[in-house]
Amino acid sequence: MVVSNTSIRSLIPRKSKPVLYTYPIWKRISFSIISEIHVEELKKYLWVETIDENALPIVYLMSNPVIVIHPYFYPMQKYERQLAVRFQRARAVIGIDVADSNHITPYAVRLTEYASAMIVPSTYAKNAYVSSGVKRPVYVVPHGVYQDWIDSPKRNLSTFIPIVHLKERMGYIAIMSWITHSGYRKGLDILLNLYNRLVEEYRNIMLILRVGEGVGYFLTKTDFQEGDIKPYFDGFIEKVWLTEEEKMELFDMADMFVLSSRGGGFEHPALEALTRLTPVIASDKGSWTDYLPSWSLVESRRSGQVLEGNPIHDGYGSEMIIEKAVDRTINILNNLDEYREKTRLHIAHVIKPRFTWEHIGKKLKDVIQKYMEG
Repeated sequence: MVVSNTSIRSLIPRKSKPVLYTYPIWKRISFSIISEIHVEELKKYLWVETIDENALPIVYLMSNPVIVIHPYFYPMQKYERQLAVRFQRARAVIGIDVADSNHITPYAVRLTEYASAMIVPSTYAKNAYVSSGVKRPVYVVPHGVYQDWIDSPKRNLSTFIPIVHLKERMGYIAIMSWITHSGYRKGLDILLNLYNRLVEEYRNIMLILRVGEGVGYFLTKTDFQEGDIKPYFDGFIEKVWLTEEEKMELFDMADMFVLSSRGGGFEHPALEALTRLTPVIASDKGSWTDYLPSWSLVESRRSGQVLEGNPIHDGYGSEMIIEKAVDRTINILNNLDEYREKTRLHIAHVIKPRFTWEHIGKKLKDVIQKYMEG
């Protein structure tokens, strides 16, 4: 007999304690998207209710729930006093957040004392929390991909047809990256330096860049330094939010993905690119080392503060040594079939058994259940 997820949820006894999952429902950001996937997966096993992060400080809790707050630090900074009162009626409080650098501030460490436990998406983040002085248990529950990302063939062209036709007609090699905000943290300067050097090696190389408002591309060297990058693109397609299918289509265009970030909580696009058989390179230190293969990791050096003046993240990051990144990129591009096969094997042996949302949902459920007992 086949039992649907809806039927499974109906079998969850309501006498069990609820999980109150708190996240930014009022706006659509990356935290919201991950939270919605968490809730979808958790509802297969637990009684889960959702509430907006701005509503939690004013609700009256009757059922002693386990409260999950994602992200944790933003509402705690804004509503610390009110939430401290609400937490007195909770069975447990579990915070989910990231480490954008290798250290969090004493203020951030103090805020974690309100939580029963913290969940972060990478070993790098856990090490940052623990070395900064967090005393609460810190669990690693990574982000993931749906099985379709691994199994689906290349997407039919739709949204990005102009870029694909240009690539195919002119025989371009396509390097791709995502820089949606925080240019220094995302390493935009590193990326453009790398691309400009590659143009000297290849006459037919293009850079496809996902930014906040859409997708642009460069066909030749760029002299962009700072400010609005859009006027510097050789072409641009307006598209603020991408569907899962559009993201697959975008990654399927790429011959290689460059994760130029100095820091970041997980850097999900690199995982998504990898699952679409696109070789990736990145610094050899950061939150992405849990899921990238060793051949993806480029020798790095310590960067400056990733988010200078930030009240939560005050540490440093790492940046690829540009000469090493150029050499690794050339090696991959000159041996693309070999590296695509290496990528396929890595997906089979690492990504598929550890980084699908189904697997991650079970891992998240196991952590939360520890705090529902007793």
